Amino acid sequence: MKEKEITLNMIESFDFKAFGVRLLKYWYLFVIAIIIAISISFYTIRYSVPTYATYGKLILKDEYSSWGQEYFLQGMELVSARNKLGNEVGILQSFNLSFQAVNTLDFKVFYYDVGKIKTTELYGEKPFEVKLIGDEYNYSARPFFLKLINENSFLLSLSKDEIDNGKKYQFGKTINYSGLQFRIDKNPTHFSYNKNEDKLYRFTINDLYSLAKSYQSRIKIVSDPEESSILRLTIGGTKIQKEIDYLNKLMEIYLDNGLEENNQIATNTINFVNEQIDHVADTLLATENKLEQFKSRVNLDKIEIQNSDVIPNSNKIELQLNEALYEYNYYRILYDEVKQQTINETDTMYIPTVVDVSVQDPVYRNIIKLSELFIRKNQLKNSVTDSTLIHKQLIMEIASTQDIVINQIKSNLDKKKFAVDQYQEQMQSIDEKLTQIPSAEADYYRIQRMYNLNEGFYNYLLQKRSEAAIAKASNVSKAKILEYASTYTTNYTGIVPSSIYSLNISVALAIPFGVVLLIFMFHTKIVEKSDLTNSTKIPLVGSLGFIENDTNLIVLDKPKSVVAEALRTLRTNINYLIKGKDTFCIMVTSSISGEGKTFCSVNLALIYAAAGKKTLLIGADLRKPKIHYDFDLKNDLGLSTLLIGKATSQDIIKTTHVENLSVVPSGPIPPNPSELIESEAMDNFIAAAKEAFDVIIIDTPPIGLVTDSMIMHKYADMSLYIVRQNYTRKKNLELINDLYEAGKINNIGIIVNAIKEQRFGGYGYGYGYGYGYGYGYGYGYYAEDKTNRKKWNSLLKSKRK
Repeated sequence: MKEKEITLNMIESFDFKAFGVRLLKYWYLFVIAIIIAISISFYTIRYSVPTYATYGKLILKDEYSSWGQEYFLQGMELVSARNKLGNEVGILQSFNLSFQAVNTLDFKVFYYDVGKIKTTELYGEKPFEVKLIGDEYNYSARPFFLKLINENSFLLSLSKDEIDNGKKYQFGKTINYSGLQFRIDKNPTHFSYNKNEDKLYRFTINDLYSLAKSYQSRIKIVSDPEESSILRLTIGGTKIQKEIDYLNKLMEIYLDNGLEENNQIATNTINFVNEQIDHVADTLLATENKLEQFKSRVNLDKIEIQNSDVIPNSNKIELQLNEALYEYNYYRILYDEVKQQTINETDTMYIPTVVDVSVQDPVYRNIIKLSELFIRKNQLKNSVTDSTLIHKQLIMEIASTQDIVINQIKSNLDKKKFAVDQYQEQMQSIDEKLTQIPSAEADYYRIQRMYNLNEGFYNYLLQKRSEAAIAKASNVSKAKILEYASTYTTNYTGIVPSSIYSLNISVALAIPFGVVLLIFMFHTKIVEKSDLTNSTKIPLVGSLGFIENDTNLIVLDKPKSVVAEALRTLRTNINYLIKGKDTFCIMVTSSISGEGKTFCSVNLALIYAAAGKKTLLIGADLRKPKIHYDFDLKNDLGLSTLLIGKATSQDIIKTTHVENLSVVPSGPIPPNPSELIESEAMDNFIAAAKEAFDVIIIDTPPIGLVTDSMIMHKYADMSLYIVRQNYTRKKNLELINDLYEAGKINNIGIIVNAIKEQRFGGYGYGYGYGYGYGYGYGYGYYAEDKTNRKKWNSLLKSKRK
């Protein structure tokens, strides 16, 4: 509450009118600021390069959206993938994807048209084409400047300022320059040469890795709308067609990579099955040849078939044995690969399951998950550092999943090993039965069994390959492009002229406003009327304007001037304050030297004399006499000589050429002015003067520097305190305020002197006139002039004599 009250008090005490006048005083600062702001805005708009932003949209399959396929068609589990939105955003923002995009689009060289002020990129409109020779990925980004000489030649330099001294080359020729090898060919579609046109171009050979990193950081991806699986990809730049091409290419590469990753599992499965088929096919062919040879030498009709149930049973059991061995070998190979896989190897794709297991099987699900984790790590390897949190969490998840998969595969290996042992025991029992029949029959049964076994297993593998091929053929990408980036999805993001003008003008106006406010808040001198009213409770009785003039006698020299009229008004105000007294004494003082108290004393005496009042002007400033200069009087006899008894009243009261006006000069400067003024002689002199004159005006020293004025205050019916605009400091009023509030000085009024006319907003106090003695603060009131001291000493010696 107290802070609120303080704030309200500050607002209430703030003089808005005075501040407004001060703002008008410095109007030229605002005009200059606005001119500068408009100029800066114009050139900013004129030579700024416009920027644009474009976007494209992708829609992702929801998580588990493809699971129904596995139940509909056997083998679809090979390509199912659960897409997490956060992972896909990370893939889209990966360095690898960005590098593929810039490399595919051939962003190796950028071309620019260099103007005198503005440089414009020439994307798709290049007048020539730079062909790099050698390892295109070893180039570091650097600019080259090219200046056309004629249709076949040009100058080449690494500096714009040195292009005229550059090396001369021809189009179509191999160039070895600054460690690079390339060729520059003209583009007939956009190449033109005008000998009167000093055309300068720039081309930059890019570091594709740095360029890809730049694009990676510039692309922004958000869900649109939120909580949906629709991703909005946004990028901006100065050449919007280039950004459109990049964004579309990025989305296409993302879809192709996703489809390739999904197909990779099925592809690896097909390759694995093909290897098994090749091996079984060879065995089947050999068995078939052996069966034909057996038939050619043995008459099958003569073979008596005994134990007819042995052959079917052996075929069935042996087929089951081979299938179990096949699955056992698969898990063994898979176990070895998973166990040998390290965190740093990110390119290996695990062989997926081709055995008859459900997608709910833990081994299958965790193998797919582990494969996805390694793919994600491979995609993010250049996007994040090893110390980042996301990388550490990914490594921990890979290690944990890898351990789980190894344990699950080991468990399945034990189960398949048990099944193989069981089938082998059954086959051993069948083989023992075959030894009990004739040898010809036994050989036939064995060859026939082997043939049937390989044929059945061969058909089984063909079925598995067919299932994997169908799954691969029916696979679709995990996302699709919902909206391509184009000119229709582009919006302008550059500077808006109206906004630039508004901002710059606002700032321009705020700067001088703040400067004037600081000046107003922290100025220490009396400038405005509010400065005076806020600094003292002493009433203002008059004000005098500032006029350049060589004399203090303004009432005589310019009786019809504004200052003379202001003095007449002051005389009226004084008469009212002294309550109509016929005879009275006025003391004039100030805070420091140079505020114009002598000027006011002299002209106030002149104005009373002109009114027919018998007036006496007393120069009571014994430390710094000045009045005698204005009336061209000698200062050898004056108030100081009277107070030491060296002169009489008749000696020091001198008539002037002005009717009704007499003057008492200060006299030689004494060493003890305060003591003399406080003497009985001073009391007697003032008493006699009041009887002889109607108006007595005493010009005293500044009350803020010496005590003389306080001593003489007892003689005055009214005191006038002089304040000079832009000269008197606010703190100078502290002493007179203390005396006034303590009741030590009564019937006092303030006169503001040397007020300058305000060209705008009226006048501070009114017109007026000032004088320019240029006194320093307090100079001379405590110092003693050597010449005056000598005169004073000689005067004292003559008195003693």
